[in-house]
Amino acid sequence: MINSKLNAEASFHNRAVAMLNQVQNFEQSNLKNEMRQVAIGALDSVLSKVDHPEHAAKIKRASFLAALDGIRTGAMTYNGDAVLPMIEKEMTDRLTRFKGMSKEEEGKLLSLSAEQRKIVAENDRKMKNEFLAAAPAVSHGTLKMTDAYKSYMQMVHSATK
Repeated sequence: MINSKLNAEASFHNRAVAMLNQVQNFEQSNLKNEMRQVAIGALDSVLSKVDHPEHAAKIKRASFLAALDGIRTGAMTYNGDAVLPMIEKEMTDRLTRFKGMSKEEEGKLLSLSAEQRKIVAENDRKMKNEFLAAAPAVSHGTLKMTDAYKSYMQMVHSATK
């Protein structure tokens, strides 16, 4: 009985740790996706300015002159480049919304989606059913041949399907 209790506690502990690890991985994934969206949005904004007919020639000329200066000096310093400051400004503007976030706002931003919660719950259910479907550690062969043991194993097997 004591071994069964310890096994059940260990299984519960392992399931809890697995759930926490999955939640942590999903939160990290959500954070990476949010940062990816910030970077993509900033890049798209800058590229639209670079491609805009009103600004394109001026921006491209400044970048060309900055490249020539880099070739001339032997080191690319981006002095006079118009694109780098635009990217830096866009990134700074987009990242300011993350500064000073409350714990609630941060939690809302990184919280799991309904689909992610469903995955965590399904994986936990699978681990629980695997534990419940496992045969008890019975070392006595005669006990395994009894009708009570066989009916118990049949019940466990059908209950976990």
